[in-house]
Amino acid sequence: MSQATQGSAPRRDLTRMLRFYTFALPHWKAILVSMTALVVFTAMQLNMFLLVRPGFDVLLGAQAQAKAGNGAEGAVEQDAGAGARLKLEAWLLDLTPVRVVHKWLYSGDRLKKLVILLACFVAPLVFVSGFAYQYIHRRVVWHVMGRLRVAVFERLSGLSLGYFGGQRTGDLVSRLTNDISRAQTVLKLLFGSLIQQPLLILGLLTVAVLQSWQLTLLCLATFPAVIVVQGRYGRRIRRHSQKNLARLGDITDGITQMLQGIRVVKSFDGAEMENERFRDSTAAQVSRACKLVRTRGWADMLPEFMLAEIFALCVAVAGALVARGKLDVGAMVACVAALAGTANPTRRIVTAYNDLQQSLAGVDRIFELLDSAPDIQEDPDAVEIDGVREGVRFEDVWFTYDSEPVLQGVDLFVPQGKTYAIVGETGAGKSTMLDLIPRFYDVQKGAVCIDGLDVRRIKHASLMRQIAIVGQHPFLFNRTVAENIRYGKPDATDEEVVAAAKAANLDEFIEGLPDGYDTMAGEYGDRFSGGQRQCVTIARAILRNAPILILDEATSNLDAESEMLVQRALGNLMDGRTTLVIAHRLSTVRHADRIIVLKGGRIIEEGTHEELLEQGGEYERLYRLQFLEAPAQDDPSAPRPAVRRGSGQVAPGPSGEDE
Repeated sequence: MSQATQGSAPRRDLTRMLRFYTFALPHWKAILVSMTALVVFTAMQLNMFLLVRPGFDVLLGAQAQAKAGNGAEGAVEQDAGAGARLKLEAWLLDLTPVRVVHKWLYSGDRLKKLVILLACFVAPLVFVSGFAYQYIHRRVVWHVMGRLRVAVFERLSGLSLGYFGGQRTGDLVSRLTNDISRAQTVLKLLFGSLIQQPLLILGLLTVAVLQSWQLTLLCLATFPAVIVVQGRYGRRIRRHSQKNLARLGDITDGITQMLQGIRVVKSFDGAEMENERFRDSTAAQVSRACKLVRTRGWADMLPEFMLAEIFALCVAVAGALVARGKLDVGAMVACVAALAGTANPTRRIVTAYNDLQQSLAGVDRIFELLDSAPDIQEDPDAVEIDGVREGVRFEDVWFTYDSEPVLQGVDLFVPQGKTYAIVGETGAGKSTMLDLIPRFYDVQKGAVCIDGLDVRRIKHASLMRQIAIVGQHPFLFNRTVAENIRYGKPDATDEEVVAAAKAANLDEFIEGLPDGYDTMAGEYGDRFSGGQRQCVTIARAILRNAPILILDEATSNLDAESEMLVQRALGNLMDGRTTLVIAHRLSTVRHADRIIVLKGGRIIEEGTHEELLEQGGEYERLYRLQFLEAPAQDDPSAPRPAVRRGSGQVAPGPSGEDE
């Protein structure tokens, strides 16, 4: 690592921490109270050490014994060496609160007053300030973590659809769980060790200086070595922690994949294969965690060893100073106690620094997600629209995912109230073409317009109010049936929900459920059949009452009976709307107002079912391939489904064939 990189790393860490702490700004009043309580709590802890020497003098009379044994010469030498200390003591005694307490403590029965001071003043303040600090700062931490989690969730939900194509679901879930939990430590450090322990060390060193500046200077001279050791291992901890969080993301992703694909796992007896993959992911994570633990062990214990050596050296030097008459016993005890007291705060700072490095790895991953900008941005001058009066137009539309163009110069106008079907082989660009209308993706060239207005100039919320989508894979949330239907219009009344369900031919089905509309749909709606799930999504679209309807293979995965049920519901949904239908089974679209044939991202044919068959082109080839083994389905004498051309209303024929 270059010197420039090393020099900039602390600045980057500070920048991240300051940015992270902006989530706590709304709670600044509570933070101020918490910090005040922390200062009082720390001051009361320091009082314990300030009372060490008076207590020692009262109990043993050590100061008088030391003076008698050392003689006048020693006393003079000691006073000369302690001039700086005496000046500092004199300055402190000039402070009114200190002078009052000192005068009261050193008059009369000192032992009794010392006990009263500890029991009636110091101990209660330690309890009250400590409790206030702990309660308030932990409460603030949970509130801030909640805000952070909401911010990450809102960023995820606001990202463009293309973002999720390159991400693993498990890794995203891990960022919302593991990474945020890890980042919580950063907040705890802000309100805890990184403030309290340095204050405590500073106070203890002040107490030690008052007793013996020589011992204090000796102790301070060894601190840089501890800092160097911590800096070296802190970078390693950060690196190992980042990799460990990534491995935890792999584990979460493995769990998510297995649960989402449990039917496939069971169908193909893939449990052992999934177990093996999960064992490998877990082993990789454990290996990385062990490296992190080993580094943490060195980082925690090396300073511990160094502090023990420093303390032993201080004791030896203190004994020599007492023997030479440079330091009285009471001052030695107070100084050594204060220096020994710095060991625990120093230890906590070491641990806090290691925790900070480990937590910043999670913060990095969180901000990486928060800094991900949506590909689809709303134009600052975007406008609202209300309904569709003319129709939807594709103007020389080009679109590319990677390097190969998916759509090439597509021109198409779909008039208001008409039903247009998009057909073609897999990979022709059908779904991509319709995904451009709700701006799941944006065109690279050309434009998609509604009533002559580019969709990129329409406010996103307004645009989505004009569109209802029924996809190939019906998705239901693990909520009630009513909540799933109401997702199309959150402020809908119960009467509107029931009306939408009836229009989707769901009323009899819902009435037969144990709790009716309050029945839970289960995970992904797995409590219901495919046809029932699809009808719920159709009811959701009916409730939305949008003028543009997009049907993407809405019946391709259904059996004949379910297909008949769904087609009836679709007939009610399509009536009077501008409808674009994607279908592989051409029998479902042959009565559309117009059929568009895509191949290689281009429109190569356009017309009605009969016109396209007469042309003998790509549509006729696809149609014959599908019905080669079922010629009766194309027999003019065969029963035809009832269709009202132009309205989009479709009803299945006697054979159950859908339109």
